Amino acid sequence: MNVVFHDKPFKLTKENYPLGDTFHVIDNYLSKELHHHWDKTLVRSNLWSKTNQVSSDSKTGLPHHSFWGGTFFRDSLDELEWCQGNQINKSDTYFARYFNTRVMNDFGFRWVTFDYMGLNSQTQGLDGTCHNDCAPDCDWNLSFLYYLNQFWNPKWGGDLRVYNENIGSGVAEDMDKHEIGRIEFKPNRLLLFDGRIPHGAEAPKPSARYVDRRSVVLRGSEIRLLPKEEERKEVAPRQLRYQRYANNRI
Repeated sequence: MNVVFHDKPFKLTKENYPLGDTFHVIDNYLSKELHHHWDKTLVRSNLWSKTNQVSSDSKTGLPHHSFWGGTFFRDSLDELEWCQGNQINKSDTYFARYFNTRVMNDFGFRWVTFDYMGLNSQTQGLDGTCHNDCAPDCDWNLSFLYYLNQFWNPKWGGDLRVYNENIGSGVAEDMDKHEIGRIEFKPNRLLLFDGRIPHGAEAPKPSARYVDRRSVVLRGSEIRLLPKEEERKEVAPRQLRYQRYANNRI
């Protein structure tokens, strides 16, 4: 496992993609105003529900993990997700669409097979399982994590844990045995990586009390890289449109 820190986004090219075992980290990805605006908007949204659950094969029926989540899009960016029998508010997706467009523009790619964009929220005790984001044969996949909280004390934990194999929920000893690295949870931090790498989000420590660890998940099983001329032609207009929307909302 390698971790590379960047002071700004970079273009994905044939020379640096697929990403292999490297996690790329960009701090302060959004401006402070946009970062705080999105986090504040999502905290007040009714998009959240206690549905982010990973089932198990236990006879008890108990899940591997269960915490708060919310889904913007699943399988398609053209159709709104349905939540608890009701279609989510279109306004909840405006900034999500802007963020997705900005990511595509900043890193120079297009989704070929889009999988998911949504939210996770964990409080103390709600550790995430070890998992993969896509199938082993998805050589051209891409996963992003964006950390929302406006403030986070490093002593509260919440690291992203990376493993050498998918061990599911496991027990503490197994999780520690198979861990090969960690990336600290930090507000306004963006991560991009190969989603086939087993990983899982650590819950906040008890010292965080009621504070939740909030993150955005954006991933797809296949992308294509964009030539510069196609990027300017197709992505820029939409990028500017959502930028104007965001600026008018803060």
